[in-house]
Amino acid sequence: MQENKDPPPTKWNKWQRKLEHSDSPMPTDGSPQSTLYWFNEESWDRFTEWSINPTNLWIGPTAFNMTVATRVGPEKCLGDERVKNSLRHWTPDHVAFMPAYFCLQIEKAYLIFTSNKIGYILGDILLAYGRGELPFHGRTNKLWGVDVDCLYFPLFVGAMFNACNHWIAVCVNFIEKTVEVFDCLQGRNRQYVEKFAVMIPRIVKTVAPPVNKKYLLLEKYSIVEVPLKARLNKSLCDCGAYALKHLECQFLGLDLSLVDDEIIQDCRQKIALDIWEAAKDLILIELMTQY
Repeated sequence: MQENKDPPPTKWNKWQRKLEHSDSPMPTDGSPQSTLYWFNEESWDRFTEWSINPTNLWIGPTAFNMTVATRVGPEKCLGDERVKNSLRHWTPDHVAFMPAYFCLQIEKAYLIFTSNKIGYILGDILLAYGRGELPFHGRTNKLWGVDVDCLYFPLFVGAMFNACNHWIAVCVNFIEKTVEVFDCLQGRNRQYVEKFAVMIPRIVKTVAPPVNKKYLLLEKYSIVEVPLKARLNKSLCDCGAYALKHLECQFLGLDLSLVDDEIIQDCRQKIALDIWEAAKDLILIELMTQY
C-alpha cells in the first residue's frame, strides 16, 4: 500500500519540537564508535529545514513523509524503509540484505513444510531469493552459498519483557552454517529463528550448481545467540535501532560492545538522516522505479 498522504500540520509541528540534535558530548574523532552515529551539522540542518516545509520524497512505493520521518522518535521500531536505505551506504561483497517481508515468506513456507516434509517443494519466490533475483531493489544475481557468504536481516519477534514490537537482528552464515541472533534484550529466540535454520539450507542446495549440489546436506543450521552487553535498551523503545546497528557492526567487523544506550539516540538520528538522504539519491530513485 502506498503511503502518499501529507501529514496534518499539527502533527508536523508536534514532531518538529522533538527534532533536536542531541546535546550529549559525543566524540567525532573518527573512532570506530563514532562512525555508527556521526553526521555533519550541515546535513542535519538541511533535514530540519525540510521538516519545516515537508514535501513527499518517494522511496519506491513509500513516500518519505510523517510516517517515515517520525522514525527518528523512540516510539517507532524497525521498518523496511530503514533496512532498504540505511544499509545502502555499504558496498555488498559476498553478502546480501533481506527485507522484513522475506521473514514472512520464510515463515509461511516453513508452516507448509512442517505439515508435509516428504512432499514439500520449494516455491519460486524463495528460489528467486537464493539466486539473487529478489528483493527487486537489491538484486545481485548472486547464488547463496556460492557468491554470497552471509545474509543480514531484521526479524520481528513480537512482545518481549513488556516491550511491544520487538525486533532482533539475524545473520545467516553459509560458511559456518549458522544462524546468528543479535538481541539487545538477550531473550530466548530459538523458536523465532528455527524456520531459517531449517528452510535456508534447502534453498542453498536447490539453487546450487550441479558440481556443488552433491556435497550439500539438508541438515539444519546451528543457532547461535550472540552475547551482547548487559542492560541494553533500558527504554524498551530502541530495539529497531539496535538491530540495525548490530548488523552494521557485524558487517563492518566492529566490536558489538560499541553500541549501547549512551549513543543509541544519536544512532537513531543518523538512521533518520540516512533515510532522508537516500530518498533524494538519484541512483537509488532510478533503482527503486524497478521495485
